[in-house]
Amino acid sequence: MDIDTLIIFGAGSYISKQIIKNIKFNRLICISKSLKQSSKKNNKIKIFNDFYENEKNIKRFINKTKVTALFLNNYTVDNLILNKTKEELKNELEKNILNVFEVSKTLCEIMVDNNFGRLIYFSSSRGLTSDIGISGYSISKNGLQGLMKSFSKEFSRYNITANCLSLGFFKSPLFKKIRPDMKKKMLSRCDIKSTGDINSIINAIYFISNSKYFTGSTLYLDGGYS
Repeated sequence: MDIDTLIIFGAGSYISKQIIKNIKFNRLICISKSLKQSSKKNNKIKIFNDFYENEKNIKRFINKTKVTALFLNNYTVDNLILNKTKEELKNELEKNILNVFEVSKTLCEIMVDNNFGRLIYFSSSRGLTSDIGISGYSISKNGLQGLMKSFSKEFSRYNITANCLSLGFFKSPLFKKIRPDMKKKMLSRCDIKSTGDINSIINAIYFISNSKYFTGSTLYLDGGYS
């Protein structure tokens, strides 16, 4: 059940930190600009602010291991379509899709040599169905599904799977800040009228990581929101 090597992109987020606290792994790499970069030698956990600036060290750390990579890229600029600028949309696409595409390519080169790889892209059920003011976020999350399917088609022959994990509403500091009436309205769209828990996410990661035949798919953890 344990994951051999876990790489988390966007490791500074609340959900990422909860995953790290609750999941079992042999090795861990955290990529986030908001975390303090590793300075001491640690054979189990590495923290880097940038993937490409530390690419050689990362490749050395994950060589000949079974890698599961989590992509928690959730950049958004809330704005109505008529007010949204080209620059805002460009930034959302770059951070949520283009950067993910480039890093995934680099990781797949290593995964091919290791004859194992699991790419798990975190999506959003609200983003996939869209809502007022989140057009750029919605476009990027729907595009992420196309990216996932493309990697699945091209790399499944090397025992590398690619899937999306579409989340609904989970307990977090950000969700707590939402007005009670808005929370009630959001949760009313779910079949299960409550927020999700971190164990559901952990179990989904374990399932995808240990499943050779599950690829090119989106697993919805949204309480029936979609």
